[in-house]
Amino acid sequence: MHPVPKKIIVNLTLQNYQSIKVKNINTNKMKKLFILLFLLLSLITFPNIGFGQPPLKVGVLIPFTGRWGDSGRECAKGMLDAGKWLNQRDGVFGRKLEMLLIDDTSQPAETMAAYRKLNEADQILLLYIYSMETTLALVPHIHFDRMPTLTSSLPSHLTAPFKYPYIFSVTPTPLDLSKIAMKFIAEESGSRGRKAKVVFVGSPDFYGQHFLDEAKEYGKALGLDIGPDIRISDFSSTKMILPSLSAIHQYNPDFAYLSLASKEAFLVLQEARKMDLKTKWICNMRAFDENLSPFGGVFGVQPVSPFGEDVPGMAMIKEAHQRWHPYDSHTLSYVEGWATTQAIAEALGRSLPEQRLSREWVKSSLEGFKDFVLGGLIPPMTISRGDHRPSVESRTLVIKEGKLFRHTSFTSVGR
Repeated sequence: MHPVPKKIIVNLTLQNYQSIKVKNINTNKMKKLFILLFLLLSLITFPNIGFGQPPLKVGVLIPFTGRWGDSGRECAKGMLDAGKWLNQRDGVFGRKLEMLLIDDTSQPAETMAAYRKLNEADQILLLYIYSMETTLALVPHIHFDRMPTLTSSLPSHLTAPFKYPYIFSVTPTPLDLSKIAMKFIAEESGSRGRKAKVVFVGSPDFYGQHFLDEAKEYGKALGLDIGPDIRISDFSSTKMILPSLSAIHQYNPDFAYLSLASKEAFLVLQEARKMDLKTKWICNMRAFDENLSPFGGVFGVQPVSPFGEDVPGMAMIKEAHQRWHPYDSHTLSYVEGWATTQAIAEALGRSLPEQRLSREWVKSSLEGFKDFVLGGLIPPMTISRGDHRPSVESRTLVIKEGKLFRHTSFTSVGR
């Protein structure tokens, strides 16, 4: 970041003050004058006292209910807490960060109304969208309005800046994460004299399918035997899950790669435990979080640090957590929200001073990220004009004794 040159402001103010000629003023009046001038100078020098300048507005669309509601609420809490933490410490170079949070109901009319409010009435500088489905629905409007947008889960086809110049993310794409999972399986499957067998388990919608063809080709190139796709569309009862588990049992793969929401993954693993399947499970980042802690031995390709992990960036989170809500428990989605706000603040800060503060400058600031580190909360971010992927690496975690532990260091699939 490049801070506003406060020293120049202070010097100019002092120079003006020294040029004042004091005549016929008694001691009390002089004290009052000094106090008034000190307060004025303080507001100029330390803008966090009053936040005299207009706030930096960021729109946030996050679902509180539905498929992504559990992780969405956690992400929202992390974003808001990070914003509060920043604002209590000078904001973004003296400018208050204002997070305009709207519940994403996934209803087209309501989604469009929320976007128009943020864009036209609030005139936000940057938009954050948690749901991939909502991102896809708003892409034409984002492009037309030239709205720099961060999304929680970025499909690989949206990472091409020449077609989608305003779409960004803070974590690797689902495709890159699935490739990391294939590398992990190829290296640690333990199968001897034969190819390791793998199946992909997910939903039949775009979220669960858009990366499959490339991921399977990548797995085959690594020597893996890719089995039939397992698609689960209904989680209303265990009866709807059992046919899919029976298909897995029949193929008997070494690994199953799970691309679902966390609560959906929980139901699948719960039923799989009853069937005593020998298959090992490895989850994508949305499926794998602290909610799966009862299932020991489950792996997860997870670029976000679990809540409370001993990494440098967690110190601020722990302090804020202890100060504001010490009895709450959180998942790594909270950490993702916190890291996202930090990345947003960095992009806005690089767009200051005021004459450079615009949506185009925010976009350019994001494209200037080079090995931007957030204390290990997420992988270092590097974004360029030619590649909007922030990272192509992730760790693999594993559940042991009800907790999430680091199983591998960061693995990269290259750009």
